[in-house]
This record gives sequence, C-alpha cells and structure tokens, in this order.
Amino acid sequence: MFSEDFLPDIAPIDEVALDKRLAEVRAARDADAIRAEASRTAGTAMGIGFRIGIELVVGVVIGAGGGYALDRWLGTAPWLMILGLIVGFAAGLRNVFRLTAEYGAKWDAADAADAADRAEKK
Repeated sequence: MFSEDFLPDIAPIDEVALDKRLAEVRAARDADAIRAEASRTAGTAMGIGFRIGIELVVGVVIGAGGGYALDRWLGTAPWLMILGLIVGFAAGLRNVFRLTAEYGAKWDAADAADAADRAEKK
C-alpha cells in the first residue's frame, strides 16, 4: 500500500546517548530542587536561631517545672528541681543537635549540587 518513498528517513535511535541526556536532565532538575530547598533554609536563618533558643528554653522550663512539682509533692526541695534543670538542659541540647544535623545535611547536599554544577560547566 505505501511505498518506501513516502516514509521519512528516520535515523536509528541512539539509546545510550538518550539515556545519558535523560540522566543529565534529571541530575540538573534534582540539583535545582536541592538548591531551592537550601536557599529557603538559608533564608530562614533567623527562624532557625529562634528555634534553637526556644528548644533550649522550653527544655529547661519543662525540666525545672517538673522537678519543682515533684519537690512540692515529695518534700525534697530543691534537689529534684536541680535535677530537672540538668535533665531539661540536656534534652534541649539534644534537640538542638538534632536540628543542626538536619539543616547541616541539607546545606551539604546543596553544596555538593553546586560543586557538581560548577564541574559540569567547566
């Protein structure tokens, strides 16, 4: 029905080159997403600072309050309040370390994406 004269001259698809190009596009898209997330994170540095302060203060207040309440109930003043202060401060520090590790991982990923982008452009 159709002769070969009417069919366009189609070159065979180079699957290796297509896969390579697709990987490059995906890597660029992922790097852009990581960079955007890091810039949002870096833009909220003041918020991070406030959150760190609040984590510490809340831990100390809850620990001291719990220790004070136990001291009044058990009649052991001021020993449980002092213990509560120490435990609350430790809990606040633990939360701060967890928070900084989370943001540090995001910034490290953004730095790696930027380094890969600079290496690709060279």
